[in-house]
Amino acid sequence: MSANGGRGSMHNERLDERLSDAELELFIQYLHRFAHHDVDISARMEVGDPEHPVYVLFGRDYPPVGDASDYGRPLAERRRPTSTADINDGG
Repeated sequence: MSANGGRGSMHNERLDERLSDAELELFIQYLHRFAHHDVDISARMEVGDPEHPVYVLFGRDYPPVGDASDYGRPLAERRRPTSTADINDGG
């Protein structure tokens, strides 16, 4: 990634590409770390293409919007069984 115009934003030349399996797994690991360390009550973001943004809400509010069973753990089917959550296995 390279700096974009010195405005503090980043530009990724691969923006039009899907994430590889390895990149997706790394993203999920970073997402778990972000949720564990940086989300106090909630974090709201607008991301993606400014013409068609995606609105993301990370929150610790309970109950969640909708039924809690609607929320799956990313890559859960690929994790090895453990007795405790481990950031290195995506959980």
